[in-house]
Amino acid sequence: MRDMEYLNEKRVQVLEVIKPICDAYGIKKYDYVVKETGQSETLVIYDTKIACSGNSISAVIQELTGYIFLMKWRERYLGVFETQTCNVIKKYWIEE
Repeated sequence: MRDMEYLNEKRVQVLEVIKPICDAYGIKKYDYVVKETGQSETLVIYDTKIACSGNSISAVIQELTGYIFLMKWRERYLGVFETQTCNVIKKYWIEE
């Protein structure tokens, strides 16, 4: 139970930290979901789910930044390493 208390506190902290970033980019639907089963942590942005279990808050911000980068640059050419760049950014994205 103590671990869930920590995760619930972390959820509140993550949401406080990412709120201004999401607001700045017009992201209206986001959450940081923690589950007792497996003590999993997932950043949810619209329909995209990103596994963040065991991540620091700084790492969660990096995942959010990667999402923003791909969504804002999706129509632009990223160069010869576009596929590799997208694969690295999406490494922890959960496909359903």
